[in-house]
Amino acid sequence: YSIHLEGEELSEFENFFEKFPEGCSYDEEIDVVISWLDKISERGALERYFRPEGHYGDGVGVIPIDIGNKIRLYCIRLSNKILIFGNGGVKDAKSWQQSTTLAPYVKLLIDTSRFIQSRIKDGTIVLVDKEIIGNLNFTRNEKK
Repeated sequence: YSIHLEGEELSEFENFFEKFPEGCSYDEEIDVVISWLDKISERGALERYFRPEGHYGDGVGVIPIDIGNKIRLYCIRLSNKILIFGNGGVKDAKSWQQSTTLAPYVKLLIDTSRFIQSRIKDGTIVLVDKEIIGNLNFTRNEKK
């Protein structure tokens, strides 16, 4: 899954890869991200494959967890079988909170996680194997 903002042609996941066309100076680091995605698709979205980045318990994490890689792809890990990809970019600060580039992507995922958890709690969204069943349309103006 990926976040798709209203009025946008591409999903956040697609927008992430659009920033790094083949032949750019980050080819090797994008290859690392892609190899992590391959590993996750083969073995599942195991918790150990992600570094927590949001708030405790919200499932927001980052790929890759490799030290030294400057590329960050943010996502929400809902289960071993369900990920929701957001966007990301080049790490340009000590933390995402200090990055004007990366902070909006992580905040969007934190909000999305809150909406999903609220809907799971009230039964309007259900996770079944690899599917999220229910209303997946959210607005930032919804109540917690």
